Amino acid sequence: MKKPLSTLALAISLSILGACSSTSDQNNIEPLEQTFRISQGMEVRLEVPEGFKLTREHYGFVQPETFSRIKISEIEVPYNTYLMQLSSENLLKSQLQLLSTEQVVVNGANCTLLTLRQIIAGTYYEKLWLIAGDKLSSLRIEASYPESSRNVHKNAIKQSLFSTAVQTNDSARLYTGLPFLFTNTDNFKLVQRSLNSVVLRSENFPDANVVVSHGKLAKEVDSVETLSTHFIENSKSLNDVEIIKSSPVKIDGIPAFSTEAYTNNNEQAAWVYQVTSTQKGKFLLIQALSKKGDRHAFEKDLELLINNFKFRVK
Repeated sequence: MKKPLSTLALAISLSILGACSSTSDQNNIEPLEQTFRISQGMEVRLEVPEGFKLTREHYGFVQPETFSRIKISEIEVPYNTYLMQLSSENLLKSQLQLLSTEQVVVNGANCTLLTLRQIIAGTYYEKLWLIAGDKLSSLRIEASYPESSRNVHKNAIKQSLFSTAVQTNDSARLYTGLPFLFTNTDNFKLVQRSLNSVVLRSENFPDANVVVSHGKLAKEVDSVETLSTHFIENSKSLNDVEIIKSSPVKIDGIPAFSTEAYTNNNEQAAWVYQVTSTQKGKFLLIQALSKKGDRHAFEKDLELLINNFKFRVK
């Protein structure tokens, strides 16, 4: 793994984190390493510990006779946020006892290694969690084996964890960590991806764009209509907002509220179309903006875009 700005170098463009594992024994029948496509835009390569084999149960390896395994998971939570969730108290809720936390360097990348203990059917198991990630998601490589295992067995497992190499393509990770996606963005180009939002620019109308964001509500609201009005009237980029239409709608089958308004944006007359939805203390906001004169033509492209909006988890 190359050394990143914070943890793994999951960069905006294609990046390879780490060097290849040893390939000196090309004639060995068993593969020395295995590559797993964890998700769209992320592949993870690990050395195969001696005596372990692939499994259909999860990404990783198992050794059934010793009840040992290595499991790879992508957690769609930013690295720093995920680490905060791994407190002793939270882990105990899953019957996991935290023994130690270490900051480790794996092939030049800063990672976190947790050592845990769990009792399963009267047997003590030791677990190693190697955690890395970036602002989009976290990678957890979890090893589990009986605490009474021989040191040679434990060392082989640990060596596998520390051979981790990750390949990412952030152009394919546009929606990683977001609760939504677009199945098609014809006539629009995604120009910015932030932690909780995306920005799309119209290819037919240079001054038109669409911002889609989500977040947690600071407090419960009386209605989604109230929230919609709050968002549009308190937008820092909009001035002299005149609401011309508002009505209940649905987006991907979920109840929402739409608001249209005329406004001033950078001293130009503009049209804004907004869709607001709330679920379980969270909100989704789609806010489209165009020149006032482009409204009707731009509205057709916008309708097609919104029809391709999907919630990833309902």
